[in-house]
Amino acid sequence: MKKAQRGRTGRNTRGRRGLWFRAGTFAVVLVALAGVIYALWPKSPKAAQRYDEKVTVSMAGFDPNVIQLRVGTAHALWLVNPDSPYHSDGGGVHQFAVPDLGIDLRVQPRSTAIVQIPAGVAPGKYRFYCDTCCGGKDNPSMNGVLQVTSA
Repeated sequence: MKKAQRGRTGRNTRGRRGLWFRAGTFAVVLVALAGVIYALWPKSPKAAQRYDEKVTVSMAGFDPNVIQLRVGTAHALWLVNPDSPYHSDGGGVHQFAVPDLGIDLRVQPRSTAIVQIPAGVAPGKYRFYCDTCCGGKDNPSMNGVLQVTSA
């Protein structure tokens, strides 16, 4: 049977080294896990840019599906796609298309995007849709209306 190693003070150092090694390993794993969580956590654009409306686009459709904006001001819409990349129809990618305004933006799975609505948009109703999955623009839930009003 081996005797425990003893340091200059005569105390058992093998047990302490193992304890410090385990504590260090735990700290490294904890920091790595925090980094992964931070990288995957959806980022809010509030800090980087102001937005007027949050629009969730998912397999269930647009929420909200009616967006009201005032004429004469530039607007920013924060598009959020919470869907998985493993969605069988379209790979989880969603689209925000407003043909009358020349807007066609794709939002990757589990990510966000900002779409700019210019200030010079005339008052009126503009249809928007997603045509990448879930029945496309023929599906009523994958459609919406952008209402630009003067008052």
